[in-house]
Amino acid sequence: MDPVRYRQIVLFQNPASGTANADLRRRVRDRLGAMSDVFTEILVDPQLNLAERAAEAAREKADLVVVAGGDGTVREVAGALVSTDVTLAIVPFGTFNNLALSLKLPADPEAICDLIEAGRMRRIDVGMANEQHTFFEAAGVGVDADLFPIGEEVKSRRFLALGRAIRLALMHRQASVEIQLDRSVSAAYQNSFRGSELLKKRHRRLRSRKSRVRLRCSFVAIGNGPYYGSNFNVCPGARLDDGLFSIGVYRDFSKLELLRHFWSISGGHRHYHPKMEMFVSARVEVRSVGRLSVHVDGQPIGSTPVRFEVLPKALKVIAA
Repeated sequence: MDPVRYRQIVLFQNPASGTANADLRRRVRDRLGAMSDVFTEILVDPQLNLAERAAEAAREKADLVVVAGGDGTVREVAGALVSTDVTLAIVPFGTFNNLALSLKLPADPEAICDLIEAGRMRRIDVGMANEQHTFFEAAGVGVDADLFPIGEEVKSRRFLALGRAIRLALMHRQASVEIQLDRSVSAAYQNSFRGSELLKKRHRRLRSRKSRVRLRCSFVAIGNGPYYGSNFNVCPGARLDDGLFSIGVYRDFSKLELLRHFWSISGGHRHYHPKMEMFVSARVEVRSVGRLSVHVDGQPIGSTPVRFEVLPKALKVIAA
């Protein structure tokens, strides 16, 4: 098959992402420049309005936008390309690279360039919260959304945040949430786990023909893909192109277990969960009596009630 020739490629390079050296970045730049008629490189810095610059690239009819950076840079650029005809390629130079991991992209930048040159494109789903916040990895409702920003502070070596995490764990109580699905609870229900052990006993309320279920839990994860945070498989089995969210309801955390969960968020360790129920749905609404915090891809967006919807195949990407 002949190599693909691109009319216009825009490369967003984030020098602050990960540990990629200057030589690797130069090789990516040279490979991309050689396969395009018009090539533009943009260095990402704190003063750049990244989302607006990516939207400008889409308006200028670039046929490929490449991000050489981590999850935060990818998220900003990808959000501007949703529901456009512009293809996104990711060169995973970040620390965790969750979307790249879900797409099974190789770690070698040269191999990524080979995929780009071969035109290995596919369409993936995008999550939408409250009709305005896009996400590509996962969203969370409950104590997870409170812990996530604290974990980010710890990863940035702001260790005073550890005290806030401990206080939050000591004060934590499970909350009652009502989950509204787009199908019957019985049809949406997948399975239950304790740790990695599959639980076969099915509670009566999970056999309901109604489309609502009320459960007490620590948090609810809404997975567009399986991974978030430090490569945690928060929603096992989630797929990027099936038109469905995988919904994990995490239950029965003790205070010690919640601290272990926080440590996994901040340090990249194994994701620990005492018990979880899994559902699938293309649309889901989460309500609660008291307000619970909500995040999308680790970014706080407010509190419950919150509505989530899958935008099927709304983003074109280069994939393995």
